[in-house]
Amino acid sequence: MLDSDEDGLCARQQISFLTEKNFDYTGSGLFVYFDHNIGIEKFRAEKPDLVLGGITIKSDKQHIEAKATLFFKDGLIDNLEIWCYDGYYPKGNLTNYVLTRTWINSDNKTIAKNNNKI
Repeated sequence: MLDSDEDGLCARQQISFLTEKNFDYTGSGLFVYFDHNIGIEKFRAEKPDLVLGGITIKSDKQHIEAKATLFFKDGLIDNLEIWCYDGYYPKGNLTNYVLTRTWINSDNKTIAKNNNKI
């Protein structure tokens, strides 16, 4: 998601300054909220209310297909929303999944995680 364009590449520099604060499982998805560590301000995005998307998450083993969207507040990464197309998202981490870049003009690169331990 942060390899997409100039906005994404700039925002990528914020990652090392983020700490996961809260996970809110909604039944149909998940919100991940972040705390900001000192120093993140120098990597603030130009667009204060930037929204980045274009990632699809699939898990055949857990029967999930979802999209991920990253929301910014005051130019800083605020939260990640994962929304499941079929309306059911499990409480807890996915153990097997494939992330696919789906934004316009993306290379459709995939990243897979396969953890058979449950």
